[in-house]
Order: sequence, then C-alpha cells, then structure tokens
Amino acid sequence: MRRTAALLLAVPAFLSAQAPLPDDGRLDAAWFGPAAELQASKALGFQWLKTGLTLGHRSLRLKAWEPATWLLGKRATKDQLMLARLEDTLVPGLARGLQKGLKGTLPVSLAEGDLVLVGRVVDVVGEDGDAMFSGPSFLSLDLKLVDADSGELLGAFHTTLRGLGADSLAIQYAQWCESLGRLLAPLAKPLPVAGAVPTGAAKPVPPSAAVPAFDLEGALRRIEGLKRDGLLTEPECQVLRLKAAERAKAPAETK
Repeated sequence: MRRTAALLLAVPAFLSAQAPLPDDGRLDAAWFGPAAELQASKALGFQWLKTGLTLGHRSLRLKAWEPATWLLGKRATKDQLMLARLEDTLVPGLARGLQKGLKGTLPVSLAEGDLVLVGRVVDVVGEDGDAMFSGPSFLSLDLKLVDADSGELLGAFHTTLRGLGADSLAIQYAQWCESLGRLLAPLAKPLPVAGAVPTGAAKPVPPSAAVPAFDLEGALRRIEGLKRDGLLTEPECQVLRLKAAERAKAPAETK
C-alpha cells in the first residue's frame, strides 16, 4: 500500500519533468526577464508586449547583437559556418524589414533612438554541403525592445526560422522582420488631437467672402474710354451702359 502511494505521488513530478520546453529548449525566458510572458504567435513565433504600450513620437535604435548563445550545445562545423554566413546580415536585414513593415510610423536608425532593440542568435542548423540534397536549416533568435533611458523591457520576441539553406533562411528572416514592423506600426501612430482634421479627410471649406458691390461708375468710365479710343461705336456703348445699369441693380449673390 505504501509503495502504491509513493508511486502515485511520483507521477506528477515525472510528468512535469517530461513537459516539452518552449521551442524545444531554444527559448530562454531568463534572458528577457520576469516581466515578459511570451505567448505563441502565428506570425512571430513567440511574442510579448507591455500592456498599454504606445510608441508615438519615439524612435528606434538597432544595437549590435550579442554574441551567439548555443542553448542546445555547440553545433557542428557546418552550423558554425551557417552562422558566420548569416551573422553580418542580421542587423541590416532587421532594419530593412522593420522599415517596410512600419511604413514610416516609427523612425529606425543604427545610431540613435529612445527605444533600443537588441537581439541574439540562440541556435543554428546549417546545410550539409557534402549531401546531394541539403536538409532543412534552422535559425533561432531572440529580440527584446527596451526603453533606452530606464532600461525597462517593453517587448520580447523569439522565433525559429526554417528553410533549405542560407538563402531560404534569409527570405524567411526578411518576412519575419517585416511582420514585426507591422505589429509595432499601430502602436507608433500618435493619438489624434481633439479638433484636428484626420489625414486624408476633407478640410472644412471657409465661408465665402462677401461679393463686392458692382462698380457702376467705374464700368461707365471704361465704356467711355473705349469709345474715345475708337474701339466702340455709340450704339455699342448704349448697349453696354444698359447692361451695366442692370447688373448694378441685380442682387449681390448673382453678380
């Protein structure tokens, strides 16, 4: 009886030990800190954003990435070579993808900004150059968004990209960076100011200015001047004088 009870008590601990790790052990929550509660994301793998986060009127600086951390242990030479091939393209590729997804809502720079985005590679699986057909390649990475002044964590992201070789991974990475930009874009749009006209909306038309009164005397002088210059005959002048007099009597809005 005692043995049965001991076995029953051991079952929960055994099941807990066998629970799968996030992203097969490639997601290290400690790197992000206790505030981040990353959740699975269809577009980004895993993501977390601070509740109520707004990024309006701010700017984003991309820092150089931290050295790669091999969370699953040091990989083979082909994996190291894959990392060396991709490493120098990660920050420039991130900048291009973010700018494409943000569509100008948040400035992105490598030199300045009151928001900082820093990343690291946590695992790489490269293609086998000796094989007739290359197997799948993997690139696992972390990114965190922090306030440049306070160091407060504002966002956390993790993903494992899969492709067939370095070129395929580069395409997957570009798409992922653009998706990250699209996620942040709505947070970077400034809140509308009361009374402001939304962009693209028709501006109110100011009331029309009052139509000035018809200058009858000036019109008659011009008619006489044209007659003196031989440009009008007397009958033509009479017709124009009559029209000028009728226009002077007409309501202002019809002039």
